[in-house]
Amino acid sequence: MTSSDLTTATPNMSSSAAFNPRANVFLIVNLGCEMLFVIDQRLQAQKIAKEKSIQVLHDVTSVLLEPKFLNSLIAGSTTAGGQCLTEESCKFMLKDIATCSLMRLDDVSMGKLWNLMTMIYKWQLFHTKYQYQLMDITFRHLAGVNQLYPNEKHSQIVDRAKNTLLDFWNSCTDEEQNNIYYTNKLWLEVFHTKISLLIRLGFQAMDGSFFVDVDQTYFNDFKESIGDNIYAKSSEIAQLRKQELAPMSTSASCVNQLADMLSYAPSSSTGGAAVAGVETDDFKPLHYKEFQKQFEKNLQQCNILFEDLDVNSVNATTTYNERAGGTGFVNLNATYNRQSLETSRPASSSLSSSTVPRKIQGNESFTNDF
Repeated sequence: MTSSDLTTATPNMSSSAAFNPRANVFLIVNLGCEMLFVIDQRLQAQKIAKEKSIQVLHDVTSVLLEPKFLNSLIAGSTTAGGQCLTEESCKFMLKDIATCSLMRLDDVSMGKLWNLMTMIYKWQLFHTKYQYQLMDITFRHLAGVNQLYPNEKHSQIVDRAKNTLLDFWNSCTDEEQNNIYYTNKLWLEVFHTKISLLIRLGFQAMDGSFFVDVDQTYFNDFKESIGDNIYAKSSEIAQLRKQELAPMSTSASCVNQLADMLSYAPSSSTGGAAVAGVETDDFKPLHYKEFQKQFEKNLQQCNILFEDLDVNSVNATTTYNERAGGTGFVNLNATYNRQSLETSRPASSSLSSSTVPRKIQGNESFTNDF
């Protein structure tokens, strides 16, 4: 990206201040907090012992937010000749911090961890417009880190980091604050990795770009709390969505309902196939056990779930229409079945049509597929 491109992208910034080194401490802290969120999620997913998880997270937090380290970043960015961190130097620094404890990362795992850190932080800044929102995100990140197995020492480290960053931010002029904010946004522009978590939530397109507005009820929950632990938040929302979804009727009750429909006796207007008060062989009601056997036989011919009757209904309709001579028999089409189930379901068990994000699986390693 050339300096002219940077000037065009951020008209409020001069080309000489396009990458302001004062942004270094905010890049390291915010990306480091996102790194801690991913590490915590992976430790839980891989069922690491709680004692080891606490030790890893607290060790990494202590190094990331160590007062001398933060002060050195600030001092280096405010001296003459200070430069903004490159991608390589920032990645090397955060990998060194991540492996300060018991945890070890190979290059592949670190690469995937890096993609998650940068793209989630980029998505957060994508939904901001004003410089003060950078501090909002930073403080939410720090608050989220403080919730990772909190104790008194852990909380003191986080509180000192908040005070250090707030003092530094307040010491900057409005123009410097604006430059710091835009430097964070521009620094992340080179990253375009597709993250499965963002795609499943509907926040990211398949080309790696982000959607400005999302037609989902939970979108505002994420947007209004940008900087929170997105993995914990998505898991919480998934659980709430599942609680809102009332369970479907059991398989046995579905079979009984369908058996009742299939036992429908046609009127005399069906061409004289049945006489009032007399049951012919064609229209004799099926015993529920016989019907269940025949229905299960049809199920074996297709590879779909029982609740999905779209395919089963075609086979069932063909089979039983042949037995009935094709006259006056109830068609088992998908629309009829869904209407029947809806009318027979209690009002309190109505289903929501909202998409439920997939819960993070427990056997995943560091990967973009969250």
